[in-house]
Amino acid sequence: MKLVTAVLPPHRVPDVMKALQSFGVRGVTVTEVQAYVPRTVRVEIYRGSEYRVNLAPQLRLDILTLDFDAADLVRVIRAAGARGTGGGTVWVTPVEEVVRIRTRERGPDAV
Repeated sequence: MKLVTAVLPPHRVPDVMKALQSFGVRGVTVTEVQAYVPRTVRVEIYRGSEYRVNLAPQLRLDILTLDFDAADLVRVIRAAGARGTGGGTVWVTPVEEVVRIRTRERGPDAV
């Protein structure tokens, strides 16, 4: 099994989610994260002091999939997320074991 993770700008996520649904993905974990963007500097004021911030709000999508679907899933995310401006990152991590808590299923049955 593989864990496909994508970090994308928030405005790209609706298109990616539609593409994932069309691909047949049943579950996605979405987390708000901050990504370091060296080219973009934002000035924020906190308690009267100015701070230069190189962090941009992003959304992280985690999708657990079978080994043979991982490459296709990366292609789907890349194609749907390539529209517009800004960047994103996708990576694949091997997963040793998965257990569905409610049904106690293990391995590919739990996906």
